[in-house]
Formats: sequence, C-alpha cells, structure tokens
Amino acid sequence: MQEIINRVKSSYQEKKPFVLFANPNHSILHAYFQKDAVLHSFENQDGFVFTAFMSKHSFVIPYEKSEAYTCEIQPLFLDAENAEMGSFPLSENSYFERLVEQAVQSINQHEFSKVVLSRKVSYEVDVDFISSYLHLVSSYVSAFRYLFFHPKIGMWMGASPEQLVQINGNELQTVALAGTQLYQENLNWEEKEKQEQRFVTDYIITNLEPLVEKINVSLPFTVQAGRLAHIKTTIDAQLKNSQMAIEAVKVLHPTPAVCGLPKEPALSFILANEKYDRKFYAGFLGEWKSKKSNLFVNLRCAEIEENEIHFYVGCGITKDSIPEKEFVETENKLGTIQRIIKLKVKS
Repeated sequence: MQEIINRVKSSYQEKKPFVLFANPNHSILHAYFQKDAVLHSFENQDGFVFTAFMSKHSFVIPYEKSEAYTCEIQPLFLDAENAEMGSFPLSENSYFERLVEQAVQSINQHEFSKVVLSRKVSYEVDVDFISSYLHLVSSYVSAFRYLFFHPKIGMWMGASPEQLVQINGNELQTVALAGTQLYQENLNWEEKEKQEQRFVTDYIITNLEPLVEKINVSLPFTVQAGRLAHIKTTIDAQLKNSQMAIEAVKVLHPTPAVCGLPKEPALSFILANEKYDRKFYAGFLGEWKSKKSNLFVNLRCAEIEENEIHFYVGCGITKDSIPEKEFVETENKLGTIQRIIKLKVKS
C-alpha cells in the first residue's frame, strides 16, 4: 500500500496524471499512473474514462501508457487518522430554493416534466487529499470510490452510488436510480419520488430499444448508499452487437437522473439558470475496455484545488417538488461527501 501512496505523492508533485478507484462492494484498490502528462481525448481506447457533463469533453488515462498497481483496501483507514476532520458551515439556501420555484413553474407550463438542478458549494481550506480518499474508500463500501488527477483537468474525488452502464461482450446492464431520503428502517416513498424514478426507467428503456435484441426490467426497490436511500431498478439488455456499446453510452448520457425529461428543454433550463459550470459533476467515469466496461455517473463528488474545495450536489425537480425539501435533500447529499474530508495539519 505504501508504494501506491508514494507513487501518488510523486505523480502529483511531477504533475503527471493518475487515478485510484475501487468498485462497489469490492475490497481491491486499483491504481494507474500515466507515464507522461499528455491529455488524451477518449476515442474508444482502453483506459480510465473521465467525461464532463457536457460530453464533448471526454478524456482517458490510457492503460497502455500507464503503470498499474492493485492492493487490498482493508488496512487503508489506519493511514487516514493523522489528519484533521473538516468542519463546514451550513450553506446558503435562498438562491437554490428560488431556482426550484422557477423550475416548478416551468413544469406547470409544460416546458418539461422533470429537471435536475444542482449547486456548487466552495470553501477555502487546505485538503489532505490522500487521507481524505483513504477515509472515503473505507467509509462508502457500496459506492464507486475514485481519486482522479490530471494537471490539465484538476483533481476530483467521489463516491458515486449510480452506475451508468456495465458491458460484458454483448450483455449490458444499467440502473435507474432516483429519489433520495435519509436511510431508516421501513421508510416510505412519496409519489413525487416514485414518479421521478419512473421517468428515469422509461427514458433508459426507450433509448436502448433500438440498440438491443431484448431487455429485462426489475421491479423498483430501495437501496442504501451510505446514510442515504434511493429507489433503484436494474435493467438488463443484450446488444445487437458489441459495436453498439459506445452508442449505448452516448444515448444514455446524460440520463434523466442528472438532466431531466425531455432532455433538450431540461438541459436548456439548466444551462440558462444554474449560473455555474458543472464541469465533470454529473458526467461519467470508469473503466473502458474492449468488450468489458464499467462506467459510473460522477455524483457525490468534490473538486480539490490547492487551497479550496468545491462540492457539487443536485436533486430531481418535478411538479410536486417543495423548494425547502429539495434544499434539504442537497444538504443531505453534501454531508455524505463532506464528512470524509480531512484537512492538512498546520505546523
């Protein structure tokens, strides 16, 4: 493990790209260290893909140009105990709640049926990114946990609960994930949350049908992601041929879980009204290999700069959305990623 930590430190100092990641419910940490600092555009080559919300910005750490390492995760948490836990004040709610009101008004005027709104929350702190990631990777076992750095992109870290797509040969699996509340035993879902989840499921099925020979959809069920709960549906399909894999990714992203429905008017509303650049938040990331790929939506994430950290959180808005409740949902998601952040100890 120490060898990987040393490589992370040296690659960061030398401004060379690297990625560390662990798949959901797996105890193996994967690490790739690119040998040079070139920014490679993703063009269907094997590697770790990192794609922005606006997918024209899609990059990759190519495996053929990188050194690979693996190790067991279990002992990592001990290495994260020397830093200070971050303490973050409550964020301001008025602008986001007004934005939700505006979106509900647009929905009632039939401009779209759902839109996913987000916000960026920034703090001036010195983050110990290594200790933070070691804490994250041990804390959110059911999520896709990653630490990505490229000198021309920056550093991002997250624990995503949502898979975009998994492909093995002609077999494709994806999920529809929507609705959020704090996890508890015997929880109940409101109709607004059930409707939001149906939107996501129907969108995925409709867009995959031209590319697949058959498709199977599970019943919705509740899934826990750290302190939060979501409604989830699994979707299994057989692609007409393996060449359809990248086409499937293109039609799925961005899903209604990060954009809205119909896609174009919802996206236009986001770009006109959020007043900030999502960058790689709500994009997708993960391993892309010939005939076997595993991609996730970039949620529950943070962008780490030298003296500042930016958190990105969002929620789905429908006609029944209540602005105050939607703000609380984003605060719950914000807490999920904030609680793992560790700060540099000042000497």
